[in-house]
Amino acid sequence: MAYLKTCSLSILILIAFLVETDAVRCCLKYRRRPLDCRHLKGFEIQKMTGSCDLAAIIFHTKNGKLVCADPEQHWTQDRVDCIRVKAAEVKTGGF
Repeated sequence: MAYLKTCSLSILILIAFLVETDAVRCCLKYRRRPLDCRHLKGFEIQKMTGSCDLAAIIFHTKNGKLVCADPEQHWTQDRVDCIRVKAAEVKTGGF
């Protein structure tokens, strides 16, 4: 009985750790090479907080990957602009 309780407690702790880890997903380094805008579908901004000590733009690719980019890089700003243009075209029906 004690073995079952220990296993159950271990599983609960593991699940809690996995949920917490996913909620605190942060960029730890930047991608160096530019991405092609055709492969991007969105982005989010990561600000420096207590759990994330790196400011970043997180690009969402069409194949479901997240890519961290330096917001100070010229190519990063170009891709953000490209995504905004795509969104504006969709919004106005110009696609």
